[in-house]
Amino acid sequence: MVGERAGARGVEADARQALTDAGRAWEPLGRALAAYAAGDHAAEVRIRTDLGGVEVLPAATFFRSVADMAKVEAAALAEARGRVLDIGAGAGAHALALLARGMAVTALEVLPEAVELMKRRGVADVRSADEGPPAEVRFDTVFLLMNGAGIAGTLRALPGFLAGVSGYLAPGGQILLDSTDPSGWEAAEDGRYVGEVHYQLEFEGARGCVYPFLYVDPRSLTMAARAAGLAAEVLVTQDDGRYLARLRLGDPLR
Repeated sequence: MVGERAGARGVEADARQALTDAGRAWEPLGRALAAYAAGDHAAEVRIRTDLGGVEVLPAATFFRSVADMAKVEAAALAEARGRVLDIGAGAGAHALALLARGMAVTALEVLPEAVELMKRRGVADVRSADEGPPAEVRFDTVFLLMNGAGIAGTLRALPGFLAGVSGYLAPGGQILLDSTDPSGWEAAEDGRYVGEVHYQLEFEGARGCVYPFLYVDPRSLTMAARAAGLAAEVLVTQDDGRYLARLRLGDPLR
């Protein structure tokens, strides 16, 4: 039993490390969130990828109301139950929505600007990724939203990442994550999985380092979940390929 607990702490630490590593590349986003909160409502992050082109992400996206959330997010909020851990909570959009319903929420976030923002916005239990959630607490629902599976970076790393996250679950608990199905995307020339994309963020001329981000199709997610000892099911899909999945401890679905 002691060995099992030690092993569980190890995979949980790996999951926190994945979030911390990503956070170093997301520093421009943290600065953009702070600028928005300080009154610059035009603040936006420029996003470069190896898919080509430059996208623009308004910081206002992270301060959206429930009415402005995507279908998969609304479904995740509806499916949440018990004590919730929101991993990669951003500026607290989902955590605040759950708190408004009277639910107990712990928010986990790597960006120090976002941690401070959530505290000021009324999320009482906010933890940095380095700190992690309380060691003695297990959660009925874990959120990995806004393409939360992407934190794993690669398809190969996904089972270990999911196993680490599952260590936060109480018996009978669930992970609610969304991703975007990359089936049909143009494959990379180096032969890597089609949903493995390299990103670089920029805010006001300052760029973060290039980092890997994962979009995973439902079948590959199910296989990765099975390897992590989880059963997966798709709950909701959108026309743009984004979908919400529920992962539970137990025998894989067949």
